[in-house]
Amino acid sequence: MRELAEAPFLNFFDEAVRSDPAAALEELRRHGSVAQTPIGAMVHGHREARELLVDPRMRASIMQLVEMQGITEGPLHDMVASTVLELDGADHSRIRRLVTPALTPKAVAQHRPLMRELIHGLVDRFAEAGRCEFMGDFADHYPIEVMCHLLGVPPEDHERFARWNDVMTWVLSLQLSAHLDEVNEAFEGLFGYISDLVAERRRSPRDDLLGQLIAARDGDDRLSEQELLAMIGAMLFAGYDTTRNQLGVAMVVFCDHPDQWRILADCPEVVPAAVEELMRAFGVVSTVPRVTNEEIDVDGWRIPGGSLVSVSVAGANHDPSVYVDPHRFDVSAEREPHLAFGFGAHHCLGASLARAELQEALAILARRMLDLALDGESQWRELTGIAGPTRVPLRFTPAPA
Repeated sequence: MRELAEAPFLNFFDEAVRSDPAAALEELRRHGSVAQTPIGAMVHGHREARELLVDPRMRASIMQLVEMQGITEGPLHDMVASTVLELDGADHSRIRRLVTPALTPKAVAQHRPLMRELIHGLVDRFAEAGRCEFMGDFADHYPIEVMCHLLGVPPEDHERFARWNDVMTWVLSLQLSAHLDEVNEAFEGLFGYISDLVAERRRSPRDDLLGQLIAARDGDDRLSEQELLAMIGAMLFAGYDTTRNQLGVAMVVFCDHPDQWRILADCPEVVPAAVEELMRAFGVVSTVPRVTNEEIDVDGWRIPGGSLVSVSVAGANHDPSVYVDPHRFDVSAEREPHLAFGFGAHHCLGASLARAELQEALAILARRMLDLALDGESQWRELTGIAGPTRVPLRFTPAPA
């Protein structure tokens, strides 16, 4: 058995690694599926990643990331501790059981007409010009408008939700302590608003997503007020930021692969597979952090109990033992299922909603924005738990709706 201290070292804060993570991962593969990092271990093999994501000896680690940055008490700490992203075991299973019926593929499908209406409305604003800055003109609006419509948030408040969610992304980063004042301010605004919204909906029930969450029951069980607020906050946060960034990444990727963009325009039936290939090859969440409850053995390496383990879904999704020519982006390729939405008990609750949003967006954008190309350099956000661009200037040949 080899000790973790002897494993190859990957400093994912290093600029060279950040600029070409694929090359760094390929170098690591020569030594197995485990590496040590500045904050613990990293596991990047597909088989090993899947096994860890269902291993009961592993637990969620968001709280550890938050607490190691000095946030050990207070409302923000307590709310993070209440989210389904952090809970494990019976508490986690109970909340998923209550919430899942509102987020099944069938439940999500009824919202697809709304998504199409929102997409066309946004594209109509810039289509005639044949140019746009995609993040500001589309991606910053579409996912948050979907979430706000589902929750019954008035249109005039959508931009406030977007601003709060932008700031809250620091919670999943290693820069939280440096941004704590603005995060606390956004937290107070967001959860104060959600509390008022829930109180109003209890007085005047509606048959929308928020109403379904408030009414969710399993026998005599239902979500507590804290659990309800934490769930809504997590859905807003995850449903907005990940989808927005995945859309931005998609447009950059398709500008680099114009033949694949033409396939989407000509063959809309390929769109669902294209979304899966995009998530596999260019998912915006590269690692899923976990903590070991006890000493474990991964691929012949001993990882001590209490270790922070970065499960590299990006590495797993490019594992050549599972995916033929894994760095090739091909929307028509038949691939094994990817791990971009996680795996096991913590598989993303909103995966069906995210898939639907991405499918509807790419299908319409590919038909309406022909000859897609970058119209300048894209700009990218600082290193956080979710990758993505902040600016994507595009030019295209407009097509009618």
